[in-house]
Amino acid sequence: LAALANLNIFSGVSHPIQMILAELLTDDNFLDGFLDDVRAQLVWSHAICTQKLEEMVVPYEVAEAGLFVYVDLSVLLPEPTFEGERKLARLIEDAAHIVLTPGEYMRERKPGHFRICYSWVTPEVLEIAMERLSYLVKKIRRYGADGLDPKSLRDVTKAGMLMGMRRTPSINLAE
Repeated sequence: LAALANLNIFSGVSHPIQMILAELLTDDNFLDGFLDDVRAQLVWSHAICTQKLEEMVVPYEVAEAGLFVYVDLSVLLPEPTFEGERKLARLIEDAAHIVLTPGEYMRERKPGHFRICYSWVTPEVLEIAMERLSYLVKKIRRYGADGLDPKSLRDVTKAGMLMGMRRTPSINLAE
């Protein structure tokens, strides 16, 4: 254990960075503006996420605070098990390039719950992710999770493309 005490040498914050951060943290005008901007972005991102979920008629937990929305996608599971939840998570990731946190990872007792972390990405990227998720949910409701083949899922990542971004990589909403 004594050897571990020196690990901070390799991961410590440099003195110049500490000075810059100390200066920023004493600048009340900067902090007030920064926190106002962050709050506004979080409110906007939450609205984007919940409005799209309501449009999709996907149940979610209404929260008074937090950085994520807890959604119930259990009706979309290929089977009502945690294996079914893992299959749906893989389908969402492979087809829509969106990473969600499955409920199983949060010790949820009922399969099909997922966490969407709307605070992890910009509102613009979140809009694209929610469009992709919406498009995929429509396909699953129409054909079933097992009734979809890779060829029929090629167009899922194109959902949201009209919003101004040409090509977006995978969108991680699990953090």
